[in-house]
Amino acid sequence: MTIQELSRYHAITIEIEQITKNLKELENTVISSKELNGMPKALNITGSSVENLLLKKEKLENLLNEKKELLLDEHLKIENFLKTVQDDNIRIIIRSRFIDGKNWHDIAKSLNFDRTTPYYQLKKYLESIKDEIVQD
Repeated sequence: MTIQELSRYHAITIEIEQITKNLKELENTVISSKELNGMPKALNITGSSVENLLLKKEKLENLLNEKKELLLDEHLKIENFLKTVQDDNIRIIIRSRFIDGKNWHDIAKSLNFDRTTPYYQLKKYLESIKDEIVQD
């Protein structure tokens, strides 16, 4: 496992937050479009606009569900990888950084390390297991 592979989880989490925000904005647009009370309607133009917005909303919801499934898959990959990690600090670093999304400074603080120590410990560990995998 590499830092890039571990980082996928956090990246997907950010994408989910962005899609969720876009969905809420779209819902507000749809709701405000439906609440045009007392306004004359010409040949169902407003209805088709709302219908288009609802279709876009449905597509975004489907995309959000796909991203959530992908996130669960990535989480399982990380958890399966963590089962193989014997070093407690490395497990804490991986969970804190890549699942919880904490920055290196906060991780170091929680482990009573210097700010850069968790990153270099993780990098050293990942390089060492890469070498073990190549030798097998």
